[in-house]
Amino acid sequence: MKKFILVFSFFFVLNNGIIAQCQPPSSVASTPNMIYYAGGSCMFYDSLCNLLLSVPAVEASWSCSPATAKWVVVSPSNGGYYEFPNYSNNNPQINFDQYMRPFWSADTIYNELIFLNGAGTSAKLMFTPTQILSVKNYNQTITYTQGTDYTLNGNTLTQLNPAMSSLVSLTVGSGLQNKQHTSWINVTYKPSRSDWSISNNFTYRGSQLPKTMAKLNSGQPVKMQAIGMSITAGLNVSGFAGDPNNFTPTFPYMHSYIDMLGQRLNQVFPGPITIYNSSCGGKMAAWVDTYCPALVNPNNPDLVFIDMGMNDIWGTSAVAFKNSIQSAMNKMKQHNPNVEFVLIGNMLPDVSGMGAPANGAVDMYGFRTQYLNMDTVGVVFFDMTSISDSIYDRKGAYQCTANSLHPNDYLARWYAQGLFHMFNNTNVSGIPGTLNLDAVTCFPNPSEGVLMVDLGFSPTAPVDVTVFNLLGQVVYEGKQFQQKQQFDFSRLPKGNYNMQLGKSSKKQQVSFIIK
Repeated sequence: MKKFILVFSFFFVLNNGIIAQCQPPSSVASTPNMIYYAGGSCMFYDSLCNLLLSVPAVEASWSCSPATAKWVVVSPSNGGYYEFPNYSNNNPQINFDQYMRPFWSADTIYNELIFLNGAGTSAKLMFTPTQILSVKNYNQTITYTQGTDYTLNGNTLTQLNPAMSSLVSLTVGSGLQNKQHTSWINVTYKPSRSDWSISNNFTYRGSQLPKTMAKLNSGQPVKMQAIGMSITAGLNVSGFAGDPNNFTPTFPYMHSYIDMLGQRLNQVFPGPITIYNSSCGGKMAAWVDTYCPALVNPNNPDLVFIDMGMNDIWGTSAVAFKNSIQSAMNKMKQHNPNVEFVLIGNMLPDVSGMGAPANGAVDMYGFRTQYLNMDTVGVVFFDMTSISDSIYDRKGAYQCTANSLHPNDYLARWYAQGLFHMFNNTNVSGIPGTLNLDAVTCFPNPSEGVLMVDLGFSPTAPVDVTVFNLLGQVVYEGKQFQQKQQFDFSRLPKGNYNMQLGKSSKKQQVSFIIK
């Protein structure tokens, strides 16, 4: 009788057969594509209790669950664990379209971050403003006044009012200085780029990704996957909630650059685009080679983003780095010959911060050279190394990093914007050659439901307007007849929405928030 009961607990008998329904002993439910910060080894199982991945204790301080994982056994279980990134149901409180306007070409830069540390301290903006539109605290509830709270000389903003940086605090965790997001100041301004010369880093590269682009442009489902380290996972952006001792989420709850890229791609291209993020903190290039068969291959992605380098500056040679990445790519191509790749050059570390080796920049440029030699059809190199170098030269690394090894919200936006423009051929994007992502605005945003939509041009025919909630459900359908038109969505529940302008492949989207 006891034996029968035990067997029955593992199986449900259905009229069409027997289907295993099991839970391994001592296991808990596993969230797919989630990072487990654990005190020991991790073993991941599928719904049939097949072992998918076993991660030894030496690797398991950060373990990524496979996409098909149903259960995880964390040992020792009494050591506890955290799930990363746990956004704690905090929706981003950002104007997504403003955040994705390219820093290198948009007529307005929204919410560039600067870090001040008391009266008399200064911080540089990326570009010299022709007009300051606003200077606000981290959650944009306080507006600061030029001449009273701060002065501006060229692109340098200097604090006058001691209260302006009263929220500044540096916390030390994991050997790093972590600048909490509540310490940052948001500056919105119109820039002059008379001395800017690296826009060629932000160009369309789709011709080197012919298989991926063919699917994107035809509306076929596309699967993409990122495999990387804590930067790729999103650690230290404002919305990343994990270890509560060091990484507290706060306004505006921005998500990782991979999440932002996926959202933008889904706005522009007609077909559904799924992005898996199998990234773990503390990992090196050799880890990608070891774990890509379990973490990447079962998903059969069309495109894989590889973002490695920061943890390799503690001892991996450039040749060893390249060999690990090439070996991993070979394993993924053996499984799926059609897979294509984007190799992301790592941002430079802030060598002045705690935990960053002084030779970090030298090593990173060695990895960059190897990536450049791998750039070919089917493999695109995104040079975030040189991009971060140029940004630091104008602003300073300290103004762009949440700690010495991770980007803040501002630098993470450079990742998202730059990667998106590799896929965005502006010559074929938008509604009949007139509507584009950089021109469409809706304001005020957030609002109480009444907002003005500005297309940036006068339409020659009515433009279809469709509003979706975050579940993808249509909550409004209508038309826009003129360049600027007011819409009343005040009857909709509070929350985040996407407004689609146009249909089929000739569509654009803007996001808005009803508060």
